[in-house]
Amino acid sequence: MRSVPKEGAAEAAGKHSVSLRLRGKGPSWFGLVLLVLAVDLVLAAAAWNAVDFFRN
Repeated sequence: MRSVPKEGAAEAAGKHSVSLRLRGKGPSWFGLVLLVLAVDLVLAAAAWNAVDFFRN
């Protein structure tokens, strides 16, 4: 009967280590936000230059 809790604990530890490994492979939300802001800034600068080009 003592082997049942040990197996359950080993399975729980195995699942926990898998979730920790998968966490590092997921998207970095902070990096994604910085990327979106950088693209937005570049598009805004391009639009500003295009408007300035056609006004003059």
